[in-house]
Amino acid sequence: MPVAEAGDAHLERHDPAVDLATLKRIAQWCEQFSPLVGLEEGERPESLFLDVTGLTAIFGSEEALAERVVRAFARRGLSAQVAIADTLGAAWAATHGDETPRIVAPGDFEALLHLPTTALRLPPKTTQTLAELGIQSIGQLLSLPRDGLAARLGHKLIDRLDQFTGQKAEAIDVVRVLPEIVCERQFDYPIENREVIDVAMAQLVEQAAAELMRRQQGAVQLECLLTCQEEAIPLAVGLYEACCDARHLLGLLRTQFERRLLTSPVLAVRVAVLQSAKLVYRQRELFSANHKHDREFALLIDRVSSRLGREAVLRATLAADAQPEYAYRYEILAGNAKRQLATEPRPLPKRPLFVESRPIPLEVLAIVPGGPPMQFRLNGQPHRTRRTWGPERIQTGWWRGRYIRRDYYRVESESGHCFWLFCSKGKWFLHGVFD
Repeated sequence: MPVAEAGDAHLERHDPAVDLATLKRIAQWCEQFSPLVGLEEGERPESLFLDVTGLTAIFGSEEALAERVVRAFARRGLSAQVAIADTLGAAWAATHGDETPRIVAPGDFEALLHLPTTALRLPPKTTQTLAELGIQSIGQLLSLPRDGLAARLGHKLIDRLDQFTGQKAEAIDVVRVLPEIVCERQFDYPIENREVIDVAMAQLVEQAAAELMRRQQGAVQLECLLTCQEEAIPLAVGLYEACCDARHLLGLLRTQFERRLLTSPVLAVRVAVLQSAKLVYRQRELFSANHKHDREFALLIDRVSSRLGREAVLRATLAADAQPEYAYRYEILAGNAKRQLATEPRPLPKRPLFVESRPIPLEVLAIVPGGPPMQFRLNGQPHRTRRTWGPERIQTGWWRGRYIRRDYYRVESESGHCFWLFCSKGKWFLHGVFD
């Protein structure tokens, strides 16, 4: 559906970097099902690979393991297509086809031969060429001479076919963030009492904080993993500023712990510092409270991020983009080590601090078409112009899709308000108001 026909739908700008970071966090969470978890290859992966060789005895059967993975994702509010097969290529194909079995029997690829060639993880150009040649399914492709396919379509196609059937091995590129500091406690028997678990967590946090202090470092990302009989529950914390205060770190973890429901007894507790940075020391001024306010602000960011989630506490930063409504990016405040780097201040551009996501049409009176406005009407109220600055032409290139060409004016009205207007194709719009 075109965006113009979406009506009042809420739209968000796509950020591939955030998608990739989220998928990596899910991959780490999936380590409760397999010690080897990786992302599919490509610039924008969307699938995860898990090596479950020899693990079916732990979960009962392959069907039970697949069902357990689906239920675990559902508890996190996510849906997942799961398939188990001898090869990564066959498992990937089974999750991307219609009416395919969740469990592919060892050595039995017959059930997947009806799938389209797109299920082989081929480049779009290759699948388009195959479609033009009338080759629609994997079965049709496997029946053709290999030498002719390689000469016509390249060796990448042959590699994908061999990976699908298992003639060529394919390894999982494991995604794993090794913790810098790990403190763990195994219980002698399963524990259901939350107070006992809290005491163990407090002791482990104190050990981690002591090791951080010894290194003159502070935690930026902290994780407490509760290993239960049925699942592993991660409690993740991100900090605005590197911190080694055990009391503060424990308070953030407790905020997460209080909101989680334990579906089964806990077998072990592990506290790990996933990311750390050097502690920030500031010279205190005798008659200044700035240091205290800065510290209180950092603590507030930590607490709000722990309660609402790191992705909910953001700040806007300027970005190089010709189109004003896209000249910003959102940055996560807590758990971002890059935020510790010092940056030189730079003056803000002569533009409004806030702009309308959708410019507001205006009725404008101008002596010359496209020239400085003499008078305009906003929300039924007339505004007469006292002074104007401009025009400033902003336009986008052909590669952006829809071509944008606007002439912007800073307009001061007789009432003393300052507006940011632009003219495009003979029509006028309000894009922002200066404070």
